[in-house]
Amino acid sequence: MATAQLTTERFSLYQHEYQQWLRTLALYSDQETYFTSLLSHVCDSTADYDIVNRSGSFRQWFTGLRAQMAQLSELIEMEERSTAQGIPNWQRRQEIDERHRRMRSGYQMLEQQFITVRQQFYAFITPYVQ
Repeated sequence: MATAQLTTERFSLYQHEYQQWLRTLALYSDQETYFTSLLSHVCDSTADYDIVNRSGSFRQWFTGLRAQMAQLSELIEMEERSTAQGIPNWQRRQEIDERHRRMRSGYQMLEQQFITVRQQFYAFITPYVQ
């Protein structure tokens, strides 16, 4: 009985963590949309060919980040749907724990990458925005 309760608590924590990740990914998506529009505005309002060329790498990063965020969101939603069908069987606990660890690792990697790209983007765009 105690094992079942710990398992239930663990899966509840996973569900809570998934919800936090989805909220953060939604925020990142909003920021990425803002960055893309700001980049387009700066490129459209300047005749500096170098700025337009350098903006291409940011556009590629944003596209890659968007794809990673969509993939992680899909994995989270799939996991939530499978868990919503009932408390997972205790025999599958190890498999579910391992999937959650991989998803957490992917989320943390995405989070670090987003922070790095955001910092580099701000350093690049700040001189051109008044």
